[in-house]
Amino acid sequence: MIGVEVIGGCKRDRALAEDVVWFCLEKLLPKHNSLDITVTLKKTFEDGAWGFCYAGEDDRDLYIDIDHRLYNDLGWEGFVDTICHEMIHVKQTVRGELKELFRGGYKRLWKCRDGQYRKYDNMPYKRLPWECEAWKGSGPLMKEYKKEVNGS
Repeated sequence: MIGVEVIGGCKRDRALAEDVVWFCLEKLLPKHNSLDITVTLKKTFEDGAWGFCYAGEDDRDLYIDIDHRLYNDLGWEGFVDTICHEMIHVKQTVRGELKELFRGGYKRLWKCRDGQYRKYDNMPYKRLPWECEAWKGSGPLMKEYKKEVNGS
């Protein structure tokens, strides 16, 4: 069973976030049926981003933090695009493409073509392979959601 919970923020933003998460699940992880996703609308920008995605103790428990001021600052499209971006990270985590390790410090590992995982310690944020995929995919996903919502 899939569970989606959105907490914090205002009612309008919670409803929109939940709808976008369900849409992204249908598009990105249509065959998965055992996930719990918690979206928290709170202050995140002071920590360096409009949003974050991370796994819990179990890779089926996923958490997304989105800055609750995002809708007001960047509008509807910016809010939806950020949720789509973080949902791509959910997909990466669930499929085992991106792994987080906490042994000997925090590390993120990306699965390469040869099936091995690689560390990307000194690479700029925008060049990290998981971020490249999320940046590239979030815009089209947001536009597809917008098209579905507008019925055109």
